[in-house]
This record gives sequence, structure tokens and C-alpha cells, in this order.
Amino acid sequence: MRIACFRFANPGGVPVIVVHGTFSSHEGCTGLARRLADDGFDVWAMDWRGRGGSEMPDTPFDFDTIAKMDIPAVLDLVQTETRERSAFFVTHSDGGLIVGMWAARNPELANASIRGLVTMAAQAHLAAERPEHRQRVAEMTAYLETIDVIPPRQLGVGSEPESALLMRQWCRWNLDGKFLGSDGFDYLPALKALNFPLLCLIAGGDHFIAPRAGCESFANAFGSPDRSIHFCSLEQGFAEDYEHGRILASTPAREEIWPLVADWVSQRVKTA
Repeated sequence: MRIACFRFANPGGVPVIVVHGTFSSHEGCTGLARRLADDGFDVWAMDWRGRGGSEMPDTPFDFDTIAKMDIPAVLDLVQTETRERSAFFVTHSDGGLIVGMWAARNPELANASIRGLVTMAAQAHLAAERPEHRQRVAEMTAYLETIDVIPPRQLGVGSEPESALLMRQWCRWNLDGKFLGSDGFDYLPALKALNFPLLCLIAGGDHFIAPRAGCESFANAFGSPDRSIHFCSLEQGFAEDYEHGRILASTPAREEIWPLVADWVSQRVKTA
């Protein structure tokens, strides 16, 4: 399985791996990747399997597949090419989940190889707490039972096709209120073993895909002593109540979210 990874090179700079979310590819993260490269980091933006420059697998895949196979493959590539034993991860949406899932199953290796993790609008199991959202997720589940691949924008989001099996897993997490692997592995308590720095950015206007309670639950499950959580909303002094996609790619994000991420990573480089 060939996994594509695009380098915004600063040889000798601290490695930063940028990870997109569902229905997306590295192209959605290009602006942020370039900003981090402008700050001197050696940036690598990956494509999950089945989208962008990566190969489409012959068999269905879910989040566990990507976490177990794609994340360590890219980390190995970056470590080999840079000769650095550790890297930062900067992630959007479910990109944060798959990094956390891999790390939860491999805590010793993750603590040694992840210098810090940034999550933006990442949550796994609390998108269906409101009745109207529960109905929406239930209807989505019924639709996903009829297909194998979701075409781009079929659900009103994204530029890339998505695995129906993967999205059925997300629906199950949120309907059941449990963040479990396909083999029953319970991710939330396993995150406690992780001690690398964590920056969690919550989109203030995202009430469905990654609501505040879900993002906080995911972030607070980590054992990281260096953990920062920001609710990116007008009330907290940000330019807007960010929606799910706009916290990654928008003019206000370029002006205040990207610098926040870059500054946080820079500070952890200095204190490492």
C-alpha cells in the first residue's frame, strides 16, 4: 500500500507531520503546512489511504486500519529521511483521532517519537447527544449500510471519497457514546499513558461534528502534563465562532489560528 506524503522542506528543521481529516486530503492542509514551513519547520503532509496521492486499497478500511498502518508508515518515513527520532503532529478533525489511536496502542513508542500533538476540532463519541443530531447520525448510518464508498460531497462535505465502513465506525462511536476499536480496544482510558505535550483547539461554532464536550473529553483523556485547550469563539476573543472546516482553512484562521499553532510548536521546541 503506497501512502503519499508531501514535503515542505526545511532540511535540518524540526519535523512536523500534518494530518487531514475525513473526506479530505493533504491539500486541505496546504496553507497551514506552508505557514509552518515559513517558520523553519520541516513539514510533511500525508494523504490517508484511498485519497489524494495515496493508493486506494482493494478491501474496505476503517479508522483502526489507518491508525495501525498509515500513521506508523509516515512516521517511519519522516524519521528515516530526517534522521530525527521524533516529530510533532498537527492535525485536523479525525486526523487527531487516528494519531491518538495509534499512540494509545503504542504508548512507549509514541511517547518517544511524538514531540507534541495539535488537534483541531477532534472528537470521537459525543456528536449525537442532542436529539436532532442523534437522528441525523442514525439516518447517516442507514444510508452507509447501502454503499462501500461515499462519493465526494455526497453528505455535503469534503472533496475526497470516503470509506463507508470508516464512517459507520464514527456513527457507532457517537450513537453508543464509546470510543472503541473494531476489536473492542477502549481508546479513551488508554490515552492516559501518553505524556507528550498536547494543544487542543475547539471550533466554537461546531456543534455537531466536533462539539465542545467531545473535544474536551478526548483532550482530557491524555495523560499529558503539558495540555492546553482553547475554545475558539467570539466569547474567548477570537475573530469568529469557528466552524469545523474554517478553524483549519479561512482568512481568520490564517491570521490567528495558524500563528497560535506555530507559536505553540516553537515554544515546545525551545523547552524540549
